[in-house]
Amino acid sequence: MNTFTHFCPEHIVMLAVIAVAITTGLLLIRRISEKTAAVTAVILSVITLMGEAFQDVLLIKEGGNIINFLPLHLCNLGIFVNLLAALTRGRLQSFFAEVSLVLIAPGSAAALLFPDWTYRPFWSSVSMLCFFTHTLLVFVPLMFLIRKKTHVSFKHFWYPYAFFAFAVPPVYILNVKEGLNYMYLMHPPENSPLEWIYNITGSSHYIQGLFILITVILAIEYSLYTFFDVHFHRKIAG
Repeated sequence: MNTFTHFCPEHIVMLAVIAVAITTGLLLIRRISEKTAAVTAVILSVITLMGEAFQDVLLIKEGGNIINFLPLHLCNLGIFVNLLAALTRGRLQSFFAEVSLVLIAPGSAAALLFPDWTYRPFWSSVSMLCFFTHTLLVFVPLMFLIRKKTHVSFKHFWYPYAFFAFAVPPVYILNVKEGLNYMYLMHPPENSPLEWIYNITGSSHYIQGLFILITVILAIEYSLYTFFDVHFHRKIAG
């Protein structure tokens, strides 16, 4: 079989393995020293970058055009966000770690649930690398959260928008100029939840629809983190 479908038996098993691996990893991360955790964050971020680079090499060797494999999707940009979070300290680290947690981790989780590499054999090298790198893109932000390197607060609600203000304009210009679709700004990937937005808004208001969707998701995330943070502190106080 040269393709696979979302939530086929192999995909479901892979998701279960990923869930177990992330949970186990986070339990281990809680027990290591601060220095070891800092080094681990750097190592995992570098491994993610190397995995993405190796994947691109394989695609280019197959005859692909390098312009189609630039690290400009949200998850690809997340590799560098994680690396910056791992290499910085203080407020800068908190900024990058929070952007990674509220944007990159959910985006990567969505990619694991609705992969856009289903046109390839499930057990191919590229597919396995995609599952591997996206798993790390979920794990590393959660690692920063577990290690208390970020504190999600509504006061920081502007963080992800600052990131988008920096990243989206040049990516959009490149998309228009070269006929590309990085960050899925031009149209959604097939069989993904973003198709629902596209079907509602049409092509003329698709980006506005994405903005509204992201804002709703961020509002839910920040509300949940605030709720659990308040509940946690009340439990300690009680």
